[in-house]
Amino acid sequence: MQLPEASIEALQQAYQTLIPISQHMGIQAVSYDGQCLRVTAPLANNINHQQSAFGGSLFSLVALAGWGLLQLKITELGLDCTTVIAGGEVGYQVPVVAELVCDCRLPAAYEDFASRLLQTGKASILLDTGIMQGDASAMTFSGRYVVRQTGP
Repeated sequence: MQLPEASIEALQQAYQTLIPISQHMGIQAVSYDGQCLRVTAPLANNINHQQSAFGGSLFSLVALAGWGLLQLKITELGLDCTTVIAGGEVGYQVPVVAELVCDCRLPAAYEDFASRLLQTGKASILLDTGIMQGDASAMTFSGRYVVRQTGP
């Protein structure tokens, strides 16, 4: 899937259209500088019985941050691709009791990933991200994404 333009507005529309749960979670694409995508979600939409963020919501937010960052980069490459998460590891350190905020940054391996994708039409990449609660790491996530070209 290629966004009409590499912008957070286009990504927000893709989240809402292609990933319906993102609407219920209140996920917002907040900023993108070409290297890092910030996505947020309100605690109220994602709260659990302990009055902290539900673990499934945290996982969904970080997974969608990685997916979104790749959609933006694929659009910049001018490609039409399908992106899926192939697996990942998550760690929960402290409860999240405020707005959920995730910054997903491109790794150093991105250039090799992009070259493989352009040459072969398929590539995978590991994205590491997480959620902070104040100055503490509340959650860490390392996810492998597979991207396959679907069009010219």
